[in-house]
Amino acid sequence: MAKVNIAAEVRAVNLALKADSYRVAVQLRGKRLSLVATLPPKPNSTKKKPHQQRISLKLGANMIGLRRAKARALLLADQLERDKFVWDDWIDLQEDEPEQRTCEYWVDRFKDSVWPDLSEDDKEYNWRKRFLYFGFNKLPPQAPLTADALVAAVLTKKESTKAARDQACRQLQRLADFAGIEVDLSLYKAGYSSADVGRRKIPSDDDIEVTIDGIRNPSWRYVFALMATYGLRNHEAMLCTLEDLDGVLVANVPPNTKTGAHVAYPNPARWVERWLMGDRKLPKVKVRANEEYGKRISDRWRQTKAPGKPYDLRHAYAIRCHADGVQVAIAASWMGHSPQMHMSTYQRWISSQRSRQAWDKLQQD
Repeated sequence: MAKVNIAAEVRAVNLALKADSYRVAVQLRGKRLSLVATLPPKPNSTKKKPHQQRISLKLGANMIGLRRAKARALLLADQLERDKFVWDDWIDLQEDEPEQRTCEYWVDRFKDSVWPDLSEDDKEYNWRKRFLYFGFNKLPPQAPLTADALVAAVLTKKESTKAARDQACRQLQRLADFAGIEVDLSLYKAGYSSADVGRRKIPSDDDIEVTIDGIRNPSWRYVFALMATYGLRNHEAMLCTLEDLDGVLVANVPPNTKTGAHVAYPNPARWVERWLMGDRKLPKVKVRANEEYGKRISDRWRQTKAPGKPYDLRHAYAIRCHADGVQVAIAASWMGHSPQMHMSTYQRWISSQRSRQAWDKLQQD
């Protein structure tokens, strides 16, 4: 069975809670779920005023645990709304959680989780190239890992260095999700935006079919077909595996990718039959970091004299999903990013589609 991106599911639950004006959030901390809210001081606390606190639920970080956590969040929100909250209902004061873990503690464990199968040399090479100098080296090792510490690390990358700032936001967000720190670092990104996508000429489905059909090398045709059919990033196409999930051929993207593990569904499904039912042989490309896949794929795309850039296939997938009525949260999950990022990046096309749909409906009335 496909692995669920539990961090994305937690974010979706919290967006729903916030939309309904509930003052409670679910927090992912390692492999456990907790609740976070502004609560009265505990009976044994020296503090006098309500402040943000965590309630450990002792629930596992899986879909069953998340459903139970959401139910508990609604109960807590109801108690707070009716001024009926009491600590005795929620926690054994003798079993409070230990002090907050340090930045060094979480970084070490995150680093071990990213490339469990790589040699130490390759792991260190990838770590330095993709993480260390994008804010991780600015986290105070012995201080607790908090939302403020993560934001401060992001801000060490000047806004004028757009690529470095955006990379810091992405990679430190992965650390935040891993450690269960509730923070949205995408708010501090400086570069990539809807305007960047807006300057691209997004290929039509017919254009994509002509381009990929015209690629003679079957291994490279397979790579670009994966990108077009599943909306994958360059390196994800080289690392994903295909799996039959209840009659649908889905793409499983592994954890050692830009935004971590997620499952992508084919859209349109007819391209599975067109390109992906034969030999699934990837080209032999030797790299030491995922970023090198991007360069190799871009070079091959230029060699085929295809228009635009290979990443345009991913943008076309996103816009196609919206045109086909796929909910934003679902499409974002398939593409391995947040609903906020999905909306901000593709707002131009989403707004255009909605305007057209509204006009078409008027003509039917």
